[in-house]
Amino acid sequence: MRTRLNQAWTLAAVLLASATASSPVLSADLPPPPLPPIYDQAPLPPQDVFEGWWLGGTLGGATVTYDLAPAGGTADTSGILGGVVGGYSWQSGPFVVGVEGDLMAADINGSHRFNAGLNQVNPTIDTMADLRLRAGVAIRPQVLVFATFGGAWANADLPVTSPGGGSGSTDFFGWSVGGGAEVALSPNWSARFDYQFTDFNSESVNYSGNKLDFDPDANTYRGSIIYRF
Repeated sequence: MRTRLNQAWTLAAVLLASATASSPVLSADLPPPPLPPIYDQAPLPPQDVFEGWWLGGTLGGATVTYDLAPAGGTADTSGILGGVVGGYSWQSGPFVVGVEGDLMAADINGSHRFNAGLNQVNPTIDTMADLRLRAGVAIRPQVLVFATFGGAWANADLPVTSPGGGSGSTDFFGWSVGGGAEVALSPNWSARFDYQFTDFNSESVNYSGNKLDFDPDANTYRGSIIYRF
């Protein structure tokens, strides 16, 4: 009986020793535990997205009202305009300042009768340009609201029908003020909308029979696509 018990204890000891010796081998054969998943970090918002040189195309509409003297009354005109706009901006935190200009072809026309209906003036602006300062605040990293102020120029044809009329043209100079918003669509591209009010100086045009003074004010509304270098 004791011999069998000793044999049982010996067999148990041998099995235990075999299991202990084989455990490191079995552990080495197991694959390593999987690493925890790695998630991409959200990109940081771009900084100073409105700084640098930029150039774009602009398109919009305009209304121009001419006060006439000594004939009295006003000539109301409207039409479209479009061209190129560009400039340079500096940005410090949310604050943006810069200088910008544009050159646009236009077709802004209308007519007005005066002198008891005997004469008619048909003012038409065919070219406009501006040079302005711009200052704004980025209310979000990609959204800029701004105000502008500067000088403006326009070339106009001012024909007057007879009697005593004729062809005429002049260059108007004045100041403009406005504002708008710009949205950065990517690090290089942005979309912009702005409004400008322009007060041009009065100019006199001499015709064969008389002289007529034109004093225009303009309202322009434009959308632009901007590429920033």
